[in-house]
Amino acid sequence: MKGPLLVEIKNLLENLRSALDFAARGVFELHGSSAKAEPNIYFPYARLDQTRLDFQKSQRIETCIPGLTKSRPDIVAAIWREQADAAMAGYFTPLPGVVPLLTALRQRGVRTAVASSSRRAWIQKVLARLGLEDQFDAAAAGDEVPRAKPAPDVYLLAARRLGTAPETCVALEDSQNGVRSAKAAGMVCIAVPSPLTRQLDFSEADLVVGSLEEVTPETIAALGPAKA
Repeated sequence: MKGPLLVEIKNLLENLRSALDFAARGVFELHGSSAKAEPNIYFPYARLDQTRLDFQKSQRIETCIPGLTKSRPDIVAAIWREQADAAMAGYFTPLPGVVPLLTALRQRGVRTAVASSSRRAWIQKVLARLGLEDQFDAAAAGDEVPRAKPAPDVYLLAARRLGTAPETCVALEDSQNGVRSAKAAGMVCIAVPSPLTRQLDFSEADLVVGSLEEVTPETIAALGPAKA
């Protein structure tokens, strides 16, 4: 069968959006806002593996708490971090299909790696919380390569660490940039859109599935050469 399998860390998480929504609402409530925090105000701009948040890109948050992101972004970031950590404790569980897939691949001797735009420390934290540290043979992180996705750097690094040619690998991705990154590396790519990305165009992927429960060793074995 084709392999190894490389995955983006977000494809392993359950209820990540719920945790971020919870954290965003916590920030709003602590600042005395009567406005209801919209779920996607923070999510596109607040990466949990960062200690600072990029508020420059967020405009709609200003309609809820005018001046919040400009007055004391350090305080807001600290509150966000505290709220997000609390939320993570309750929401960190593997997505349905993750454990059976990794177990089945292990039984067949297929190597696996994480290839993520997240930082190395965050990847290690996630795998530890999910109890999946022993399920991966290698990892490549966004802070270990010069260019972020959609550049192929992180996937090429993961393939090197596995000691295999990129064109023999299959990638699991949940974002357009992730798919483009894997394809630029010459890999076959299975798109597993999340609730936040399902409306996007994943036509560049070799296969699009509704959830990880649809991905099996047989699914991967049936994939042909990477689509150009």
